[in-house]
Amino acid sequence: MVHIKIPRVSKRWMIFSVTANGTFMSTLSAGIVAIALPTMSSQFNVPLANIQLIVSLYLLVLTSLLPVFGKLSDMYSRKWMYLGGFITFGVGALGAALSNSLTTMLLTRAVQGIGSSAMMATSQALIAQVFHGSSRGKAFGAIGAVVACGSLAGPAIGGALIQAWGWRSIFWLTIPICILGVWRGIYLIPRFKGTPRLKMDYPGAIFFTLMSFCFLYALNTATARGWTSVPILSLFILSLFLFIGFIWREKTSSHPFVGLSIFKIPTISYGYVIAVLGFTSLFTNSVLLPFYLTDIMHLDPFSIGMLMLPFPLTLALASAWSGALCTRWPARVITTVGFSFLIISTLLFACIGPWAGAGYIVLAQLIMGLGSGLFQVPNNTTVISAAPKDKLGVVASINALARNVGTIGGIALSVAVCVAVQHYTQTCGYEPQHAFIAGYRAAMLLGTAFAVGGGILSLSRK
Repeated sequence: MVHIKIPRVSKRWMIFSVTANGTFMSTLSAGIVAIALPTMSSQFNVPLANIQLIVSLYLLVLTSLLPVFGKLSDMYSRKWMYLGGFITFGVGALGAALSNSLTTMLLTRAVQGIGSSAMMATSQALIAQVFHGSSRGKAFGAIGAVVACGSLAGPAIGGALIQAWGWRSIFWLTIPICILGVWRGIYLIPRFKGTPRLKMDYPGAIFFTLMSFCFLYALNTATARGWTSVPILSLFILSLFLFIGFIWREKTSSHPFVGLSIFKIPTISYGYVIAVLGFTSLFTNSVLLPFYLTDIMHLDPFSIGMLMLPFPLTLALASAWSGALCTRWPARVITTVGFSFLIISTLLFACIGPWAGAGYIVLAQLIMGLGSGLFQVPNNTTVISAAPKDKLGVVASINALARNVGTIGGIALSVAVCVAVQHYTQTCGYEPQHAFIAGYRAAMLLGTAFAVGGGILSLSRK
């Protein structure tokens, strides 16, 4: 019998498969839950405005805690931080499956947000510790493809499950995936040692977490409540004071929570800003396009789903492709090309009218997916590669935070601009259909502006 020794590269990709498992589950869950909201609204007998909290609370908790878990992963074992997130997410899924009220559902979704935050904060750092050199770009490209596949499969799988077994089935599905992921992770992921000399600055962590939550909550709800309403303005002002408190604590603490020194590394600071600009540009279209397809093109839900498919499909292919390109071309070249495609796609949507056909929508979606995949992977790779070894978790978690801030900001700003322009044009005598198109165009021009800013910044960095 011939003994075949498994190369280290195979071991690395086995470890990668565990992180891919968690990433796919998180993105899959997000898409599935969004599909289930109308059914939950009917069963819990609550309006749409309240049922949306199931999604927004999850995202807010996840985003606000990212740096906390990133710091903890630098201090302790990154392996058990990641697997602990897996377990917590599964416990939250079990609670959600058994929920009989909106309050219970919100609590369990918050638990899932905590678990997902722990996984997201440590997954990129795990990949960076396992992969080195040219293989790191390929790994980040592959994880980008996994994200796209999860986003693609979520609505389709969710719709089938809900129709066959009801909304609770979407949470029951998560539990065996969590069990499989934890079991494989115990055996495959090495026990990377933390840095014992690192200490958690709890006041700094509290300042940062509360600042993030207040700012993102205000940004997420500003359009519904009014940007100049007292609650929204109060939250923005409170987040500003918390930010000032955080900076003061960072400068005076002997063991700062984040360490402002990481922002002095140009590759990292440029990468964070590029991530915010890129994701803001991307998500100016995510909410408005389905409304255009419904109200202007008068398509049914199935046709809308089909027209939305080109973006995640192209994103998956472009992510894998850009990961390979990272071994041949400088990151700034690839990210700049990616932003160029984003500019073209947002301009195509900004020029849209009632005459647009399915071919036009598909073309714009394909170009947007290509641009997204090309800018994300090299940007992530350069940011993580520039991180000091004892701050790998913090750098990776803030990178994820930057992406989520861009996501929330893109949705909030695009809806605000669209609603404002739509209202103004209607007062000028425009018909509702033309008023919406005017608002949509204005929102997409905003997306173009963010893409231009990201492209200029990408081109100017070393």
